[in-house]
Amino acid sequence: MSSTGRKLRSSTKRPVPATQRDKSIALSSPPEPLSTHAGVYKFIPRGSKLPNLSPAELTLLRKKQARLSSNARNALESLASAHLRTGLAASLIFAQHEAGSAVCIDPAGWVITCAHCFGDTEEEYEASSKRRWLLFYDGRAVQVECRVWDGKRDIALLKIVAIEWDADAGGEIMIGPFPFVRLCARNPEAKTHIICIGQPGSEDLESATARKTDYNLIEVSEGMFRGMIPGADPQDNSEIGTLKHDAWTYWGHSGAPLLREADGGLVGLHSSWDDQTAMRHGVPLVAIEHFLKECQGVINGSLARDKALSVSVERDKSEGGEDTTDRVSNHERRVGRVGVGSPKGATECPSPVNENVIIISSDSDSGDQFD
Repeated sequence: MSSTGRKLRSSTKRPVPATQRDKSIALSSPPEPLSTHAGVYKFIPRGSKLPNLSPAELTLLRKKQARLSSNARNALESLASAHLRTGLAASLIFAQHEAGSAVCIDPAGWVITCAHCFGDTEEEYEASSKRRWLLFYDGRAVQVECRVWDGKRDIALLKIVAIEWDADAGGEIMIGPFPFVRLCARNPEAKTHIICIGQPGSEDLESATARKTDYNLIEVSEGMFRGMIPGADPQDNSEIGTLKHDAWTYWGHSGAPLLREADGGLVGLHSSWDDQTAMRHGVPLVAIEHFLKECQGVINGSLARDKALSVSVERDKSEGGEDTTDRVSNHERRVGRVGVGSPKGATECPSPVNENVIIISSDSDSGDQFD
């Protein structure tokens, strides 16, 4: 692998196109949704104080929420096809200042992003909060918990655990499956048209003086899949993503889904860029597929704990509500077939909610390090 380190932003608005054509990598049949079971969620009334956020972080979340809500209809109507609108609906952005992007891959609320969005190294990951607040394109806020962190592949598996909700006129909670994208059956051929849906950072890192960018909170850019880095191990994206593409990205796009324009299938996650060629890089489909297969034990364990859909409704004591938790039960859903076991070479550590979080070491055989 080259000595080029991973960069999290672009050097120019328009990337330099690549001419290298790499052979596609054939995969097995695309995985079905990871589950048919929604699990346990905590529902928090909109406008309440959200947990795990400082006052400044909550203020930033509310500002992002307002911007997204006001532009949601235009964003959706800008996409001509139904499958790309589904891709937008399944995309999420980090509500915190550090930015970052993600995508939902299962109706039960399983989400993937780049591992470095939770920490560049295992030490940084262990020291960071395992729970973050994310926003859908229309401003809906959800809290996710990182369940698996794979520094070598640069992928993290997240689970939606809390939802900010609006009660309808009758005071009922409307529950439905989360929008999600499916994985493609095989890697696309070079020059396949793709779109990237992500959050560009608000700070202009290309300016000599401090100033803000004028990008939307969620930008949809078009480009092409440009193959893979020749000779690179697609399971090792620790130095730089082995997938190549030329859709426009900026700092904050890490974890953004790369979708095939023809059908909206997921072909990768944007992760980085080459500061010498301006080529964008990402985590390829083959790495995502292998990662998810190794995570089936984690998903299976979560489903075993949640035999029926249970909803916790949190009352905001600051607004005079009682300090109680209402339990709302829904019909039991059939659990789909999942594998067993933990990711290979993984270790377990306790999470803030006494569940298991899997950490896969970021150390690679070649000893590559981040810049």
